[in-house]
Amino acid sequence: MNHPGPEILISIVLMAVTILIGAAVVLRPKQPPVGQALIIATVSNLLGWLFVSVLHWPGAVSYTLPTVAFFILSHLFFRPSIPRFLGYWLVGFAAYLVIHMLISSLFGWTFMFPFWKLRLS
Repeated sequence: MNHPGPEILISIVLMAVTILIGAAVVLRPKQPPVGQALIIATVSNLLGWLFVSVLHWPGAVSYTLPTVAFFILSHLFFRPSIPRFLGYWLVGFAAYLVIHMLISSLFGWTFMFPFWKLRLS
């Protein structure tokens, strides 16, 4: 079986950071939800790894199911209203895009968005 490499750990941490950014900016919890962010990021990343790298399912499914897991777990942990959930997701996704652009252009790493290779040189 195909085992996840060290990039999945980096991806989990970076995704958790984006969740923490979205939560801090929009949801404003009393304490940073580090544990919840790590759980959401771990489940989403492992599902993505399973569907993309192990099962080789089509991209539409392989990327949709981890996103649905992210939405469900975020709702269960944070219980935001729909507008606040949308804001939390948009801020976190924007942070995700910025992180992807930086690591893609600086290091050539594209594991956050394997289908989007970016070079700012």
